[in-house]
Amino acid sequence: MTESNKYIESDRFAFDLVNNLAQSPGAFPQTGKFSSRIWAQLFGMTEKNFKELLKESGIPYFKFGSNVIVDAHDFWISQKQRES
Repeated sequence: MTESNKYIESDRFAFDLVNNLAQSPGAFPQTGKFSSRIWAQLFGMTEKNFKELLKESGIPYFKFGSNVIVDAHDFWISQKQRES
């Protein structure tokens, strides 16, 4: 098992939570741009694993220096598209 897989498995519940949020996103920000650190805290996962989630799920993001920024609108649109 690689180190990356170990981190992903430790947050599997959080990954599943994020995958099922598009149905009821009311408790999370719907607009605005937030760093991966903020998103990770919202979902109760590590920042490293949130970045891995971005890559796995194809959620659009952009880098600003060493920060990864995700637009809330883009995040929810991506989640809804995955449901279809």
